[in-house]
Amino acid sequence: MLLFILGILCGIYGTVVIFMAGFLELQNYIWYVFAFVFFALGKLIKLYLNKRIPLWSVVSVCTLATLGILIFVITVVVIRLSVPKDDKKSLDFLVILGAKTDFDKKESDCIYRLEKAIDYINENPDTIIVISGGMQKNGKIESLEMADYLIERGIDRDNILVEVESHNTRENLIYSKALMDKYNEEMKINTDFIIRNDIGPVEVVEARPETIGILTNDFHIFRAMQVAKKLGYTQVSPISAKSGNILYLHMLVRETFAILKYKFLGYI
Repeated sequence: MLLFILGILCGIYGTVVIFMAGFLELQNYIWYVFAFVFFALGKLIKLYLNKRIPLWSVVSVCTLATLGILIFVITVVVIRLSVPKDDKKSLDFLVILGAKTDFDKKESDCIYRLEKAIDYINENPDTIIVISGGMQKNGKIESLEMADYLIERGIDRDNILVEVESHNTRENLIYSKALMDKYNEEMKINTDFIIRNDIGPVEVVEARPETIGILTNDFHIFRAMQVAKKLGYTQVSPISAKSGNILYLHMLVRETFAILKYKFLGYI
């Protein structure tokens, strides 16, 4: 009976997710898969009780299901522990990771990130914003739309750097790092100066490491930070934006699969 109820709940939640997050993304249908699994488990147990299948088949399926739930619970704990309690102030750069620009949706991860960026820049106006994100399925470029959103709300366009090539978290960070390195090199060329004295010319440059913040939603912080460190980011700090209440569980499930994928591919 419990498994049947869990299956019904997964089906209902899956329907809510599809209506809120979109019909075209296959990953939004994962809750229907979970519903089927719970119904199948219930059916297997019933068949065993009727002595139509052996015990080992039920134990095997239940063990796999329990292992999956355990992995999910551990991952959620790790994700929650990675969310910072406070934001590091006066960063040199604030990298906003790309997100689907669904500005018309009630719970938009993208809007949560951008509103957090506005709050941060209002408190730390000298921080340079780096927006990352390439072309979406609708032909629009994430980072440009995100930049327009910030500019319309009063952020100085001269304070924004944009990269338009990336399509996932790892690429966001790769291309953002390249953009920041290019910016630093150009600034170094423009600001280097020479001191001349009796000893001879001495070139003066700033050797202090650049401090970088990575801004994304709370459920995404752990993976983003792990990828950044793997790519050689130093002096990097997480800046956490909130996420929607209704879709939060769905995003945690998606993120669990994403973390496992990135671990398998060696990205973290």
